[in-house]
Amino acid sequence: MDIHLKALSMSKCFKGFGMEDLKQLLAITTKASWKKGQDIFIEGDSGRDMFIICAGKVKIWRENAGHDLALASLSVGESFGEMGLVDDGKRSAGAMALEDTLALRICYERLMEAPDAASLLFRNIAKALAERLNSANDIIVFQSQSGGKTPPLSTIGKPRPRP
Repeated sequence: MDIHLKALSMSKCFKGFGMEDLKQLLAITTKASWKKGQDIFIEGDSGRDMFIICAGKVKIWRENAGHDLALASLSVGESFGEMGLVDDGKRSAGAMALEDTLALRICYERLMEAPDAASLLFRNIAKALAERLNSANDIIVFQSQSGGKTPPLSTIGKPRPRP
């Protein structure tokens, strides 16, 4: 239990959580594990879970012109899949285990059993998403200034059709 509390406390998503909040959250988590090279989820899949890595590494990717484009490499204490808690839609990216990986899974339905922790978590996720949006805006502006084409606004944030 201590190693799991440490993993939760290391995650940016749990900034500002007290020990009681973390224990309440830990009580509703389940463990998930994947072997090296195993897909955790695929871009476009449905999913309402988020994960906090306790051991191993995970690659976050999106399909681009028929190839996987790595967006991030995550390790112990980092989280992924947060959009699944916020958006009842499809996964905006895929996730794959780069090593044998152990994570704590937070399921949306179970999160509602811990309302105080849920409130703090959603606040932190909103902050993280705002940071990501600011970064994405900077990238679009940079591309435009560099002569690159900016994508039509109607396509931004929409999953690409799968072959």
